[in-house]
Amino acid sequence: MTLAPAALLLLLIATACASLAYVLWGKRRRQYPLFWAAAFVGCLLTYGLGLRVPLALPNPAGVPIFEAVMAAWLLLVVASRLRV
Repeated sequence: MTLAPAALLLLLIATACASLAYVLWGKRRRQYPLFWAAAFVGCLLTYGLGLRVPLALPNPAGVPIFEAVMAAWLLLVVASRLRV
């Protein structure tokens, strides 16, 4: 089974952001799946909707890295405030 480069990059971005958020804000083990889901949804929304900032930033495999990371962190902040 092969994974498309864009999908792999989105998984890596979501995992890296969720792991850092868990280190910063995590208190219980059950928060990590919530953080990962929030980061992945943020990355998917950015990629799926084609959101871009008006800067000439690199987009490897068609993935807007900066925008995906910003959307992931926006949803991670929301997820960190949930009482889980």
